This record gives sequence, structure tokens and C-alpha cells, in this order.
Amino acid sequence: MADSWREQLRAARRALGISLRDLALRTGLSYETVRGYENGRRRPSRDSLLSVLRHLGASAVDANAIVEAAGFAPEPTLFPEASYPSYFFKREELDDAVELVPWSQFVSNDDVAVMAANTAIQALWDIDFAHERRTRTRAQMSLLSVASDHKFADRVVNWDDVISVMASIFKGRPRRPASMDEPDAYLSEVLAEFAKGDPAFLARLIAVWTAAEPMAAKVRWHYRVTWSDIEFGEMRFLCCATTCSEPDGFAFNDWHPIDAPTWQTLEQVKHRAASK
Repeated sequence: MADSWREQLRAARRALGISLRDLALRTGLSYETVRGYENGRRRPSRDSLLSVLRHLGASAVDANAIVEAAGFAPEPTLFPEASYPSYFFKREELDDAVELVPWSQFVSNDDVAVMAANTAIQALWDIDFAHERRTRTRAQMSLLSVASDHKFADRVVNWDDVISVMASIFKGRPRRPASMDEPDAYLSEVLAEFAKGDPAFLARLIAVWTAAEPMAAKVRWHYRVTWSDIEFGEMRFLCCATTCSEPDGFAFNDWHPIDAPTWQTLEQVKHRAASK
């Protein structure tokens, strides 16, 4: 029904026990105007309808449903325009943010480049991230660029699965989907770095890339990693990636140990790194 939103608006008001006169007083609109919104005699502007919904305390999902049903564009964010940028993590906040959790965590961008890495993931990967960031090029910071290096490849037991996730991210980038047939300048650099590793991985990369479906952009996605530590053996992680800055394409990658032995081993790995 074209005017179903009017009944939704009336129901929301009545559920709160607010009269039409009270609502008009709260919004600064006339009684006849508010009454007309509900009975079909008046059509609100988008701003007026949003004002009414705000004064009713409608949740974002309910307000957007009513706004859309009335033929208007929904609100894109919960936050006023002035405060919207502060909702996302800034680049300079990432190094401190990743250290707030005890499990392995890093931040990647939409090129699967590592932007920040906490102590636990550095211990697991056996790297000094500050040194890596100083000495590596932009393309060399991409996880795909090191995927043919035995220091990485030999430790990822489910290599094909992990590389498939990376390929899906590249192929699913909303504004610049990647193609291995016609790679952009950045992907060309990444593939050149990959080619410096063991050539045996190249055929596997092509096969995995070809089979990978583009990943639809979501604020959260998952992948699994089975990691083989040289000293302590296999560790199993459920990796949850959560967007932390949509404009920058940043995402927290939380490598959650999937079982108790992996938690115990991770603590051993962290202790080993701290003892060096």
C-alpha cells in the first residue's frame, strides 16, 4: 500500500502514548499538519518526517522503513554530518587500537595491505612490524605479495583457501575491481613481488584467482586460517574482519583461536617473542 507509512507513523505514536497535540508541540509543527500526516491530507517533506520520527524516538531501522515507504531516501548513517568522520578509526589511531585485544589482530586495507599489527600477530608471524613498515614498499605490504615466500606459505596449511579470500577481496572492490588479465598499476606491483618467490606458487595463484568469486562488500566477513608454527605445531583461527573505516577501506582482522590448544599455543608464541 502506497500510504502504509502513515499507519506505521500512527502506530509508533500510539505505542508511546503520545497525543497528536503533544507531538505537534514537541516538533514545532501545527496540530493540523501532524494530524494530516497520519490521515493522508498532508504530505510531509523529508526533513519534517525525520523530525517527527526523531521526536518519537524511532529506532534507525524503523525510521528508515517509514521514510522509504513515504518515498524518501533513508538516512545513510546514525550520526549527524558534523560528527560522522569521527565514527571511523583514523590511520593514526590504528597502532594503539590493535593492542587493546589479547588475540592476534591486524588492520588491512582494500588492497589487503597491512596497516597495523598488534604484538600477538607479530609474534605469530615472527616479524617486527615497525621495521617492516619502514623498509617495505606499498606493494610489499600486501599479504598477497608475500604469499609465495616460504616463510609465509609454509606456515599457512590452508594456503589455497586464504589466497582465495584475498583474490575475492581484490575482485570485489566496489570502485575498482581487480583483473589479473588487465591489472592496475598497484596489482601489477603486488604480482611482481609475488613472482619473486617460489615459482611453484604461480600456477596455484592463477588457479585460485580464476575460481574465486568477487566478495560482496560487507561490514564484516570471515575466513579460516590453519597456521603451522615451526616449534609448536598447528594452530587454528577463525578470522573475523570488521570494517573500521569505510572511506579508507580499513578493516580489523581478528584471528580468534578456535580451540583451547590454539589459545595455549598462542600464549607460548607470545612468550617466546617477548623473551627474544
